[in-house]
Amino acid sequence: MFMAVPAPRWCCTVYDRLLSSASKLKPLLALELESRLLRALLHQIFTMGTGNDTTHFRALHKSYSQSLDPMLRGLLTETPTTDKLQHLLEHIHFWIQSKKTKERVRAIQSSAALLEFATILPGFDTSSDFSKAGDFVLQLGLHVSQPADDISRQARGGIYWLHRLLLVLT
Repeated sequence: MFMAVPAPRWCCTVYDRLLSSASKLKPLLALELESRLLRALLHQIFTMGTGNDTTHFRALHKSYSQSLDPMLRGLLTETPTTDKLQHLLEHIHFWIQSKKTKERVRAIQSSAALLEFATILPGFDTSSDFSKAGDFVLQLGLHVSQPADDISRQARGGIYWLHRLLLVLT
């Protein structure tokens, strides 16, 4: 059985530095390397503290979460296309299917924030196909009727921003 073990302090510092500087890497990260980094970072952030919810983990998670959205926005800003947005959302939406409420909430929040950012990003290229939009709507829509207010509210927000983005695409 896999048991989550708190990361040593030096490891957390490394993750924090990666999160805050990943969008500044030049040349642009190769898509596969970026995917591997995203999977590792999202796993660390979304699962943090779900089994050991102490004050330390909440503070560390808050710090990581505050770094995650700017990193995702930075990656989208470097390549402001619907393809890139779809790529980032696919990594985030993997966590929307989690059995743990906190992980779902974190994923839905990040998804909604990224969609909102895409709608206001200057120079966002909407010329390519957004083929997974229906999947994203479905995944978010399944959580609109959740009894937990935070999940429902964030899912509705994500659908709202996705709808606004789709209006621009048409």
